Amino acid sequence: MTCCSSNSSLSDFNTLPRCPNRVGSITVILGPMFSGKTTELLRLHDRQIIAKRTCVLVKYAGDTRYDADLVATHSKMTGQGRTVKAHRLDEVSSQIFSDDVQVVSIDEGQFFDDLAETCEELAQRGKVVCVAALNGTFERKPFPQISLLLPYANEIKQVTAVCVECGSQANFSFRSTLDKKVEVIGGADTYTALCRECYVQKSEEKDAEEQLKTGCDKNENDITGIVMAKKEQRSDGSVSPPRKKIGLSKSVALESTVRI
Repeated sequence: MTCCSSNSSLSDFNTLPRCPNRVGSITVILGPMFSGKTTELLRLHDRQIIAKRTCVLVKYAGDTRYDADLVATHSKMTGQGRTVKAHRLDEVSSQIFSDDVQVVSIDEGQFFDDLAETCEELAQRGKVVCVAALNGTFERKPFPQISLLLPYANEIKQVTAVCVECGSQANFSFRSTLDKKVEVIGGADTYTALCRECYVQKSEEKDAEEQLKTGCDKNENDITGIVMAKKEQRSDGSVSPPRKKIGLSKSVALESTVRI
């Protein structure tokens, strides 16, 4: 039996004999928020269960939006079979590296800081690995572990959402809040899926709003600082500057004298 030739055409691929030393595989599902990444992950996972393979779902422990223990989609569809949850994959290494486990499906892969190395090791041990992850941060920057994982992947599936502003194809996740942390887990109250044009427009509007807020906060802090300085000056026993005396006109002074 021979290994697959790299010169073979795609039409011949399925008819070629498999490599006798065949190892596992890695499939990565990438897309923005609301693109169906988890839905696709669970679909592939369910197929493996139907094929009577021993499967494990890995849930990111920090994601408790729709279910505290199970992998769940935005429509609250949950994964079937055995599920483990962790903040790092090495926390569940005994479960996912177990000899009887054949398939490992990982949701929210971008949040596991040991993702790439673990997935490659799983594949080298003959396991089928499937990862669902965001294609980029809310600032359209790469997630380090996803960038490291992609060169190991046998297959990369790019899924898209629908732009909530114009209805076209959406590839980007836009965060509506001013929070700058990378890991902010939320739903429609925090994120929307946008196309390129709408993302740029909404980002400009958000930047303007943030600058306005920063300016208001600065002015408020300046005023607060002045007030506090005056309070401290009075509390330490110092005398407030004397008020300017207002002179009385002769007519007013005379009137006052007469009344007395």
